[in-house]
Amino acid sequence: MPDFIILAYIAIMAFYFFQKDDGKTFFIIMALPFIALFSDDYWLWLPVSAALSVVLLIIEGYKAGPTAGGAVVAFFFFSVGAFIVSVIIKTAWAFLSDFRFSTFHLDNPLSYEWPTYVMALYGLAFVLTLITIFRSNKETLELTRIHITAFAFAALPHFCGSFLYGMALSLGLFAVLFLLAVIRKINREQRFLFAYTTLSLIPGSFLLKGIIIAFF
Repeated sequence: MPDFIILAYIAIMAFYFFQKDDGKTFFIIMALPFIALFSDDYWLWLPVSAALSVVLLIIEGYKAGPTAGGAVVAFFFFSVGAFIVSVIIKTAWAFLSDFRFSTFHLDNPLSYEWPTYVMALYGLAFVLTLITIFRSNKETLELTRIHITAFAFAALPHFCGSFLYGMALSLGLFAVLFLLAVIRKINREQRFLFAYTTLSLIPGSFLLKGIIIAFF
């Protein structure tokens, strides 16, 4: 099964790099979250799908340039939606296949340990960026604060009880901040820079988690 999954990833990435119709990129990004469903170790391969999705988004960002940042962000939100659907399908399948009235237990975010200092750092990163968005000139965001937030959102999930729930929290907070930047009418290039800086660290975070799971 792992060989089949690896071949599937290689095939879809090869198709992306060799296909000439850029309109198919959307379908490639949407397909990646569902490859892990065909593996016996779904939660190991899902981060691989996420990392490859972000790599494709970064490439698309380079190809489109800062003036087309809105399209790349739209790709991102569609991709997140595809991952949510993938997780729902996996959860439903696990529920239906393993359900026993006497033994079934469904983990949810509140079942995991959420250290106080991690929640405090999440709050600090969120507030720091919030202040930056509402107090900075609309043409220029403070890059130092943006970089701190980007690093925090990529690193903090490793210290949560569940890495995936932590990453979901990071992406959710980023989505809220980005929406506020749009409402605040921050310059489009600055919004693109904010999204690119934050999301470019996510694949590295997933890769690190994958290495930890695989070897430690």
